[in-house]
Amino acid sequence: MRRVRNTEPRDLPELCRIAAAQNRRDGTSYPVPPIFEMNETSSRFGQLLPSVPLALTTERDGRVRQVHVFLKTIECMGFGGGREDMLFSADHIPMALDFLRRQGYDDCHVFIPGVRVSPEHHALLASHGMARLDQRLAHFFRTL
Repeated sequence: MRRVRNTEPRDLPELCRIAAAQNRRDGTSYPVPPIFEMNETSSRFGQLLPSVPLALTTERDGRVRQVHVFLKTIECMGFGGGREDMLFSADHIPMALDFLRRQGYDDCHVFIPGVRVSPEHHALLASHGMARLDQRLAHFFRTL
């Protein structure tokens, strides 16, 4: 019998095993994000972190088969400008990412049309720790 339920801290070991197997299979290296408050002295111990509004577990015959973790995330959109404006704006990326991290966000997506991605864009974003993902993954998106 299959069922979907809220993910619980007891699911973490199986989630880590499933994620590691999937990474090996797909050639990816996605880490399992922090999902629960695990500080035993916290009044929120065992509860979802503020950056995780929802986590769902699919079980089959009592075994964890799949987990969906919904994270608060940010998409960065840039409009206008040119090379000089891009370089000036890029100097502020670390500050912006730090601000967003303190607001409870875990990651940031930047989408640049493929025809506009220059080696300079790639190097600039890579220098701020951003990795280009679209060679390996199909990226799906919708507004809520």
